[in-house]
Amino acid sequence: MKHALPTALLVLAAAALASRADDAGDLETVFSKVDAKAETVKDVKAEFTQTKQMKILKRPQLSGGHLSVKKTDGGPRICWESWDVDPDTSEKSLPQRLLILGDTKEMVNWSLEEKTGERTDLGKGKVEVSEFLTIGGSLSGLKNGFTVELAGRPAEGKGWELKLTPTSERLKKFIRELRLEIDPVEWVIVRIFVRDTGDNTTDIRLTSFQVNKGVDEKLYEVPKDVKLTDVSFDK
Repeated sequence: MKHALPTALLVLAAAALASRADDAGDLETVFSKVDAKAETVKDVKAEFTQTKQMKILKRPQLSGGHLSVKKTDGGPRICWESWDVDPDTSEKSLPQRLLILGDTKEMVNWSLEEKTGERTDLGKGKVEVSEFLTIGGSLSGLKNGFTVELAGRPAEGKGWELKLTPTSERLKKFIRELRLEIDPVEWVIVRIFVRDTGDNTTDIRLTSFQVNKGVDEKLYEVPKDVKLTDVSFDK
């Protein structure tokens, strides 16, 4: 009997090591599958819904919209066109547009109705910021700014889930945790969950993917009549 406890601990330790090995192998498989898919992707369009929960608010903020991504030699060009949704009436607000332009290192957002907005020079942080927003893109770049763990395997209609914790000092200012869900058939990101440093959460779910169908170049242009204010990314 005196050997029972050490033996049990050894069994548990062996099981834990085996589990870690399985996790590591599965994680590498997910990365390789998504990266292989990304090699074939030139552009992506999708619909999205977003649920944002602020600590200071009892009710979540709901929104929806369209996502368009176009790859360029200088980096991805990403357009999120969104509108708020009233939880009681489902009425939509006036649309907003957010551009993340990897080729020009800029982030621009403005109201399509009011014609006012902000422009941010992303500088060195542009890759860190844009990588996880690039639906249809490679996952490997995330390792530069995050540690990545396998948080869940496909089950009950869900895909692979990855948990990412920022290691970059720049990202640590804004993000506490990032979770990504990967479709196990198409190998694209279908869900982005972000918990910021204030413990507020943003949950984005993507559907109706169209890959390599072409996107409108005008989506990435800021109309001349839009008045933009320059702001700092570090604030």
